[in-house]
Amino acid sequence: MSNSAEIVAAYFDGVKAGDADAVADLFAPDAQLINAAGILKGADAIRRMYQNGLAPGAMTPSPHPPVVHGEHVAVEIDLYANGASLKLGDFFTIRDGKIHSLTIYSLTPSDARLFDDVGIDPAR
Repeated sequence: MSNSAEIVAAYFDGVKAGDADAVADLFAPDAQLINAAGILKGADAIRRMYQNGLAPGAMTPSPHPPVVHGEHVAVEIDLYANGASLKLGDFFTIRDGKIHSLTIYSLTPSDARLFDDVGIDPAR
């Protein structure tokens, strides 16, 4: 993968497939992921989060076309997870073929409860 849009597409493909390792491998060693549950720092914490809560069929994201501006990619997502639908906004920073930063916004704080198992580092 050579461009930001391809890396983001691979991220969503991995999430749809429930492939935690494929998703985690897209992140740089010093990456940061921010979601409603908090901040994860480093690829190891991000990997543990995805391994803890990502399973085939657990989440079905339907990303809209990405908006790419240099190393920044913004994507609106219709997400079906844990029996509910919600809208998310994902904001990626891609450098040297890896995700360096991902910030995930949900519409309301109550929507974040869907991520109780996926949005945390289980090693804490």
